[in-house]
Amino acid sequence: FAYVERVIRLLELDDIADCLVGDPDSGSGISLAQRKLLSIGVEIVAKPKILFLDEPTSPCGEAASFRIISILRRLAVEEELTIILSLHQPSSLLFDQIDRLLLLVRGGHPVYFGDIGDDAHTLINYFERNGAPKCPPTANPAEYILDVVGASDIDWPQAWRDSPELHSTLVEIDRINQTCRAECTFDLADSARRFARSHTYQFHLVARRMLLMYWRNTDYLMTNLALQLIGGLVLGLAFLQIKSGTGGLLQMTYACFMAACLCVFTANQVIPEFIRQRRVFIRESATNQYGAAAFVCSCVAIELPFLVSTSTIFFVVFYFMTGFSTTSARVAFFWLQYIVLAIHSLTLGQAMSAISKTESVAAMLSPLATTVFALYSSALIPVDMLPGVWRYTLRWLSPYFYWLEAVVSDQLHNIQVRCRPEELFTFDPPANMTCGEYAGEWVKSAIGYIDNLDSASECRYCPYRVGDEYYQSFSWEYTHRWRNLGILLGFIAANIVITALAIKFIKYSRR
Repeated sequence: FAYVERVIRLLELDDIADCLVGDPDSGSGISLAQRKLLSIGVEIVAKPKILFLDEPTSPCGEAASFRIISILRRLAVEEELTIILSLHQPSSLLFDQIDRLLLLVRGGHPVYFGDIGDDAHTLINYFERNGAPKCPPTANPAEYILDVVGASDIDWPQAWRDSPELHSTLVEIDRINQTCRAECTFDLADSARRFARSHTYQFHLVARRMLLMYWRNTDYLMTNLALQLIGGLVLGLAFLQIKSGTGGLLQMTYACFMAACLCVFTANQVIPEFIRQRRVFIRESATNQYGAAAFVCSCVAIELPFLVSTSTIFFVVFYFMTGFSTTSARVAFFWLQYIVLAIHSLTLGQAMSAISKTESVAAMLSPLATTVFALYSSALIPVDMLPGVWRYTLRWLSPYFYWLEAVVSDQLHNIQVRCRPEELFTFDPPANMTCGEYAGEWVKSAIGYIDNLDSASECRYCPYRVGDEYYQSFSWEYTHRWRNLGILLGFIAANIVITALAIKFIKYSRR
């Protein structure tokens, strides 16, 4: 960290060392020139032997450009650093800060490569000696040589090939190469490594930085919190204290279904933040500062504490307002299942972001995926009504199917169902027979029960005796609960793998 502090002082960024960089689109944060210096500093802390810069002064003003070039010159001297840069229309003041110039014409042919000299005398003398008009004393040397090369009939590439300056340059290059072969040593094992530090160390640093960025992004955190709190209240009020009976069974199923659908907001919420982090990764991974694995793992790990906290708030509000089972084991199982489903939605949003070029594309893909999951969850369309091809494909690829089967079967297992009077089906037995005598044997082998077996008229039939009979009509099984939890974890792992592969191999932007 001492070297980082030294670089900050060399770049004259001491006064903004603790400032947020901000967003250039909104105008917040540090200035454009300071952003340029910050980008340069990020490269310098890696202690490179050669630093390549592409137009480091664009589009800064004259004063900011001179400051940047002056700092670069001081870095070259004090750090013994070779800096190679391109400049767009430099002023004479900036041009005078450059030691050597490589001038190319169309086709990549060299016209000049060598020292510029004090006040560009060495450069100007070369062109004047080879037939260029005399340079006016007040002219900008950079503009002068561009005018000479662009407007002259002289074959400047050929003139350079025939010049003694090229011969002396080649001799100097040969001398440097021979000296390097004799004196320089290279650690081949070290040079073969792509990253300077281990993946564990990369994850530690990247995760710590992301945690700080998320902690500072109060809008993102408060929006997530408000979304879960308001969502829990809305669903809790819509399904307030679900009553017993067949209607209550249906309400409980749809309450769980709507809780699952609410997770689409979690997926959409993470998209802008993930794409913003991806821009940073693309820039920093170009210099092999850290890899895709460290980035993806950090994105998931840093979201988890906030996600678990806000999802728990939703669970507490929603679960107890709807009047679900208060048995500790069932409360804990529902909470665990909802947390896993929320993590799935988080990783789904990240996967959609990773394969999308822009936020708008990801924002369309995520709801599309969750809509398909919801349609084939068996809650909206019974399994028997699904076309055969979808019954055996999309149904088994829907995370919502596994989640609903687990939580609904756990809540209703061995729960006695008592139909309300308006939910009972009535029928009259034959004359001189009671309801038990007429339908008793049938009801023993069927689901449901008859409320008044001893009555001789208006037999009251309830279609479900226990909750198991209800959810088995959806082809759900209580014994699949923990299996389904494992399958949801598998979906999460698949999302993370898709995200990592997309980040590694899909490059929408390199700047």
